[in-house]
Amino acid sequence: MPAATEAAPRLNHVFVDFENVHEFDASILGTKAVCFTILLGAKQTKLDAGLVENLMEHAASVQLIRLTSSGKNALDFALAYYVGRAVSSNPEAHIHIISKDTGFDPLVEHLRSRHISTRRHGSFATLTFSGPPKVGTAAPKAKPADIETPLSRVLERLRKNVTNRPKKKKTLLSHLKSQLGKDATDMDAIRLLDMLCKAGHVSIGDKDTVTYQV
Repeated sequence: MPAATEAAPRLNHVFVDFENVHEFDASILGTKAVCFTILLGAKQTKLDAGLVENLMEHAASVQLIRLTSSGKNALDFALAYYVGRAVSSNPEAHIHIISKDTGFDPLVEHLRSRHISTRRHGSFATLTFSGPPKVGTAAPKAKPADIETPLSRVLERLRKNVTNRPKKKKTLLSHLKSQLGKDATDMDAIRLLDMLCKAGHVSIGDKDTVTYQV
């Protein structure tokens, strides 16, 4: 009988609207089963030398694309094209779009309606990955940038406490402040709530009711 094979891990495809966010968190390169597609506008002709060195070191998992012509929504259409290619070749993958541009939200909702795991993140600060590390490789040793963030801690606790989540915005803010520690301020809790909302994990409805998608 043929030997059993391990199921391939679900990849995370990250598409970075560099024209919009002007940042890239190089610390996450090579730490997960992740492929990066970084899109630059036609007028973006310079990159930080340190970032370029990091990208070259992990060239196998990074695709750098610079548009040759500019125009309204030119990069948005290009990013949507590459998202489509990724979904076509790997429909089980998790899709992440790094952009503050809410114009991508209809695309995100459409892909979700097709049962494709998709999220838009306003920055790398809200980016969390799904799926196991690469098959056949040992888990990487923790680096300073890999230490659990307040956002990931809060998400983990919300996922565990399904029946005991705050139902109102005011209660949730109080909960988030307590999770951040004794030195946390009300503004720190507000920022964390904003991150959860922008990442699509939480939405605030009428009468400040809270809906979770964690």
